[in-house]
Amino acid sequence: MLLLALFVAACWLTWVNFSVALPRSQWQQAIWSPDIDIIEQMIFHYSLLPRLAISLLVGAGLGLVGVLFQQVLRNPLAEPTTLGVATGAQLGITVTTLWTIPGALATQFAALTGACIVGALVFGVAWGKRLSPVTLILAGLVVSLYCGAINQLLVIFHHDQLQSMFLWSTGTLTQTDWSGVQRLWPQLLGGVMLTLLLLRPMTLMGLDDGVARNLGLALSLARLAALSLAIVLSALLVNAVGIIGFIGLFAPLLAKMLGARRLLARLMLAPLIGALILWLSDQIILWLTRVWMEVSTGSVTALIGATAPNFRTRA
Repeated sequence: MLLLALFVAACWLTWVNFSVALPRSQWQQAIWSPDIDIIEQMIFHYSLLPRLAISLLVGAGLGLVGVLFQQVLRNPLAEPTTLGVATGAQLGITVTTLWTIPGALATQFAALTGACIVGALVFGVAWGKRLSPVTLILAGLVVSLYCGAINQLLVIFHHDQLQSMFLWSTGTLTQTDWSGVQRLWPQLLGGVMLTLLLLRPMTLMGLDDGVARNLGLALSLARLAALSLAIVLSALLVNAVGIIGFIGLFAPLLAKMLGARRLLARLMLAPLIGALILWLSDQIILWLTRVWMEVSTGSVTALIGATAPNFRTRA
């Protein structure tokens, strides 16, 4: 019922926002062949529709990444920022923007580089403890604080060049064409396929370390592979829309509440929940922009996700 309520609310708000943006009689033309002389159709085709698609993709991706982190770290409050991945990717993009390196591939490479460097630092600290979940979380939080501080210093000393980073750093789904969607969907599809290949090792990781080793699992290698996949996916999502928090935390918890106890069930349900939450959040933002003022997507998801700790005991 909860998922149905989210779906109905998101559909209704989308209908309202799209109806305000463009008369319904023009929707079919705007979807398939927008008239370049009608600005409303161009906005509908190149802004609203890609924004809807990117919200579904990013929400699903955050839900998937959240399950990966929580399963590997065996911590129900783990999410993409736990290992400092998001702030590492953000720092990489900030440096790229500061040096005015052009091109979408440059920023994507910078996000991946920043996230991988942070991941390597965290893995290096935790390797002596056989990548213990507690050590990984503590190391990730410390490195995240350092990356965040460096990023803020760069923004303070170069605010003229980094003004555009402010809204993006808190998460924004604004789109001007379909390029973001075209880049992201095959990347997420590849991530889903790799996740399915790691299904058995990740299932065993949910057991006690000694039991998992007795069942033949190379625990450190399996954790390294799963966390590397989660880090890369997180970097790609940060590169696409900035930092959007709490969905990676909230979606897996809600999936557990709805009865998805097995890993495969959570891997299927959490991305669906994440997509619905981000879709609904973004449509709320579009409505607020029209009746009040523009707010960042990350701010709205933070308000929604702030209730997640209340669900921990139920999950």
